Amino acid sequence: MSGRIFSRVITRRYTFLVTEQKKMRFDRRLASSILCFVLCMCPLTGGAVGGDESSPPQHPAQGQHSISSRSVVSFRVIASTSGLRSDSADVAVMYTTAYPGHSEQVELEIKTPVSIAGFGLEVTIDPPELADFSTVRIYVDSMDTCPAEEETCWYYFPVRECEIEPGSVISGWSFLEAHGAPGDTTQPHCDTVRILGLALFADPIPPYPNYQSLVRLGVDAACVSDTLAHRTVKFSMTGELSDPAGQPVPLRAHSGDLTIWWSVPGDANNDSLVNVGDVVFLVSYLYKNGSEPCVMEAADPNADCQVDVGDIVYLINFLFREGTPPSAGCAR
Repeated sequence: MSGRIFSRVITRRYTFLVTEQKKMRFDRRLASSILCFVLCMCPLTGGAVGGDESSPPQHPAQGQHSISSRSVVSFRVIASTSGLRSDSADVAVMYTTAYPGHSEQVELEIKTPVSIAGFGLEVTIDPPELADFSTVRIYVDSMDTCPAEEETCWYYFPVRECEIEPGSVISGWSFLEAHGAPGDTTQPHCDTVRILGLALFADPIPPYPNYQSLVRLGVDAACVSDTLAHRTVKFSMTGELSDPAGQPVPLRAHSGDLTIWWSVPGDANNDSLVNVGDVVFLVSYLYKNGSEPCVMEAADPNADCQVDVGDIVYLINFLFREGTPPSAGCAR
């Protein structure tokens, strides 16, 4: 029986049963039971994390936009699990940057005084309108360990696979997956990601006094208007860690904020460059039913609060006739 359960856990994907109608919550006990079975059947416990308020960024002065400008993603909230053992491990999200409509990788790093052989982390974005975790695919799979009534388990449910890459300390691990709430298969967004990593037959993470790369998560920034004053995304994180003997390791989880930068004036096609590609993009948008600019203000280089042929002429003058550089636009 144990062999059958072990085979099921290892060979099938780590899936969730979430429907839009029932709003079923992720069963953290399921993740704990998987870890416990592999790691000597010992229960794990997790700690909750809160977030500090931070001041919204100030809009840069007109003319100070540049392709090389960057803002900082700050992660600085600390919470801990107490009452288990004195040697706690830290998991922190490192600094990164993002422009509107761009995808970036956010790195989680770990430092620990003891070996780690398994972990489960849940990270949530708020507000979800400003950013999402990157979705790799949505596929349909059955839930062999379905916690619902028997007849419900005959159905099939969509599973959302999120972008994740192993860091240096777990590069040889046998199991690493990240999933978001699946819901409707037409839903493109992933606001909560749940990560499960198991060493199984690979080497555990050894003790490290300094931060080392644990995983990298994909994050997609929304096409945020330059007029939006509050451009901060709040991250909250909870988690569980286990050592090779299956004993829970207290976690200090460091989470925090992502600030989305303003667009580059004149960058109509949103590739962080101002060149002839932006001229072609505007021609396609205005006269060939092409895609709408990600940030409309970026497609208004002459700053007359509308996107039209005048912006095409303005860009051509700037690029080929030493004209005035694009200004921060005001189109809506």
